[in-house]
Amino acid sequence: MKVTEFVGLQMFELSYLGILAVLPFFVAQKYIGGFILSVLLLIGSYHVIRKYTYKAIGNNHGRSVLITGCDTGFGHAFARRLDNLGFTVFACVLNLDGEGAKTLQQSTSDKLHVIKVDVTKDQDVKGALDYVGKTIKQNDIGLWAVVNNAGVNMTADVDFCTMEMYKRVAEINLFGTVRVAKAFLPLLRLTKGRVVNVSSVRGRCAFPVASAYSMAKYGVEAFSDTLRAEMLKFGVKVIVVEPSNYGGATGMLNDVWCQQMEKDITSMWNEASNEVRNTYGQNYLHSLYEAGKSTAKTTYPTLIPVLDAMEDAIVNCSPRYRYLISGGNTLYDIYVVLARLNGILPESWMDFIMARTLLSGLPPIQGVDTEANKS
Repeated sequence: MKVTEFVGLQMFELSYLGILAVLPFFVAQKYIGGFILSVLLLIGSYHVIRKYTYKAIGNNHGRSVLITGCDTGFGHAFARRLDNLGFTVFACVLNLDGEGAKTLQQSTSDKLHVIKVDVTKDQDVKGALDYVGKTIKQNDIGLWAVVNNAGVNMTADVDFCTMEMYKRVAEINLFGTVRVAKAFLPLLRLTKGRVVNVSSVRGRCAFPVASAYSMAKYGVEAFSDTLRAEMLKFGVKVIVVEPSNYGGATGMLNDVWCQQMEKDITSMWNEASNEVRNTYGQNYLHSLYEAGKSTAKTTYPTLIPVLDAMEDAIVNCSPRYRYLISGGNTLYDIYVVLARLNGILPESWMDFIMARTLLSGLPPIQGVDTEANKS
């Protein structure tokens, strides 16, 4: 990894620890300073211990992993990585005739199985369960992990986002995760394996024009926390991976997304009330669409940091419960900064920071004196 890339990923963590390190010297009460220093020592010791006590599971060739959403993005790249590591991989795709499925079939070993799974359909998930169960029995291997990666994005203000759009995003991102996890839990209990749910930084902090996506990802976080507590007695681990700004690198902002967004813009405008139309103006929606496309230029250039976290979640004997992964191509990731501050700072402070950082990047609303208009 280049030095600049490392600094970009770690800047907030370094700044955060630096502030904590000097804060005691500006605190009048020595006990408070001592407490903060003690916390710093505990955090540092924790990371050192984790680094030097790392232990991999071993015997990758005797284990299998199922991954959803392998047409593009994280799922596609992670399926190839696990295949290289010797795992038997069940790569679930939405389109067997698509470029992603063909690439997986042509560029991987015979231990990678490409299967068609629409996570919104019970029969598809049941078919995948039957296929996986039969395959692992024939090859005398176990199902070690399920990676719930399938997801879609949706960008729109609450005023415009239709109920159909809310349901579509939730059905894939949230209920698809629940549907797949529930189906494969019996096989995971046999191996004391793990469930890896790919959430998002937006599952830790809700940002403007992302209510549908954030609602679903918050749901994934809640589901994961509950499932983790329930699976402890069976030895099954539940892990959450929370990528930040990687949309351009994943392909989530690709031509398919653009075509769907264009359709959604038409639907949103047609279904909006006259009051909403008069408040925002039609140009607002088109500007929002262009702003969404332009975010592809701000994302982290590769998927490697997220793939590394996903690999650690699979092969580490003692994985973390959560992996919040900075992204973007700037010195620090504002989304991760806000996610870490969320729940610590008062809501009014968070609103102020968000208005100065995120709202200023949104298109102006006609006739309304907003932060976006001021900028």
